Amino acid sequence: MLELRDIHHRWDQRPLLDGVSLRVDAGRTVALLGASGSGKSTLLKIAAGIETPERGSVWFDGADLTRTPPHRRGFALMFQDFALFPHLDVQDNVAFGLVEQGVPRREARERARALLERFGLGAHARSRVAHLSGGEQQRVALARALITQPRALLLDEPFSALDAALREQLRAEFRERIAEAGMAAILVTHDEAEARAMAQQGWALEGGRLVPRW
Repeated sequence: MLELRDIHHRWDQRPLLDGVSLRVDAGRTVALLGASGSGKSTLLKIAAGIETPERGSVWFDGADLTRTPPHRRGFALMFQDFALFPHLDVQDNVAFGLVEQGVPRREARERARALLERFGLGAHARSRVAHLSGGEQQRVALARALITQPRALLLDEPFSALDAALREQLRAEFRERIAEAGMAAILVTHDEAEARAMAQQGWALEGGRLVPRW
C-alpha cells in the first residue's frame, strides 16, 4: 500500500500542495485529475522521490520512504514521452533495469524476451525503438517498467501522444497488467474518460487539495 501523508509543497511562493493525503492499495489504480499547473505531476514526483515535500511523508507498506532515494524505492515512473533509449534495441531497453540491479546480462535479456513475447512484441526484440509505432513503443515502456517487479507504478500522462483508438486499447492493457502484478498505481491525466477507464478511484487537485470525483 502506497500512502502520501499531509503533503505540503510551494511553487513560486504559492501553496501548490496544501496538506494532500492519498492512499493506494496493491493492485489498484487511483487517478489524479486537474488543470495544468495544479500540482499533479509534482505530487507524482514526490511519490517517486524526485522531489522532496516541504512537509509530509511518503509511506509504503508501513515504511517511511520520504528520505529514501528514488532508485531504492522500488517504484517505476512512466512519462508521456516513454523515455526509451534510442541507442539500445527493444530487448536491451526492457532488460536495462535488471542489468542495473545486478542481474547478469544474458539472464536479463532472456527475461526481457519472455516478457516481450507476452506483450506481443517478441518479433521486435532486436529492433531499434525508433522503428516501432507509438503504441509498440508504449508497450516496450510498460514492459521495461514491469520487468523489475516494481511495488508501485507512477504514470504521468502516459497516452497523451497516441491516437484515440490506441489509447483505448492500451488503457485496458495497462489496467490488466497493474491488477495482474498487484501494484499500487497512480495515474496523472487531464482526461477524465481515460481516468475512469483505468482507475477504481479518482481525485481532482483543486487549490492544492484533493477533491473526490468518484
